[in-house]
Amino acid sequence: MRKSYDIIYSLGADCSCAEFMKMCDLRATSGPFDWLNNTDFSTRMQCVLDDFKDFFNKTDLRPLAPDIADNFEPVKGYRFYENTRNKFYYFHDFLDDKLFDDMFPFVLAKYDRRIMRFHKNLAQKRRVLLIWFSRHHNTDDKTVVDLCDRVCKKYSKTIDFLIIEHTDNVRVPIIRQLAPNIMRYNLHAISKNSDGTLKFLGRQSAIKEIFSLYKLRTSFLKRVGNILGW
Repeated sequence: MRKSYDIIYSLGADCSCAEFMKMCDLRATSGPFDWLNNTDFSTRMQCVLDDFKDFFNKTDLRPLAPDIADNFEPVKGYRFYENTRNKFYYFHDFLDDKLFDDMFPFVLAKYDRRIMRFHKNLAQKRRVLLIWFSRHHNTDDKTVVDLCDRVCKKYSKTIDFLIIEHTDNVRVPIIRQLAPNIMRYNLHAISKNSDGTLKFLGRQSAIKEIFSLYKLRTSFLKRVGNILGW
């Protein structure tokens, strides 16, 4: 039986989590972490705990170094930036044909809106699920449990967490319930194209199957979000 939620958010580790949520009709609205790359689970959870303090300072941003940027597929029409404080990579925010100084106020306003909505939904929605899906990180159980507990205490409620991380050569997912509200899946999440490059969504069928175990309680928010371009 699929578990139902009033709101579901991606914690990252990149935009593939949000893409799987869209494919499975789990994404009602944009969140602050949807399109951000690189940064680990602990840093993202700490952002939530610190009310996103210093999350997006202009002085912390710089163009992503070419030797790092070359490891990622270009995103047409955008320049890549790095946050030197929290190590986030921005691939979908700064238009290639606009000056950084002109773009920054609009990008800042976008993240401010998403953060405000994120806090409001976590505080007010009864059933909340946060999803972390990474093909590159391996977070130890103790860290996961500790940070999830701290976030629940921050909002004075039980929030559910779905943790999915890559483990080499594990074709059938290892499933563990770390706590009543924390489900963890470890599986071989990476898949490659014929030329040896990594596929963006990884082992799509296996990962999508995990996401498909969950659902939004209503699709109304999703429809509104699509109409308003959230």
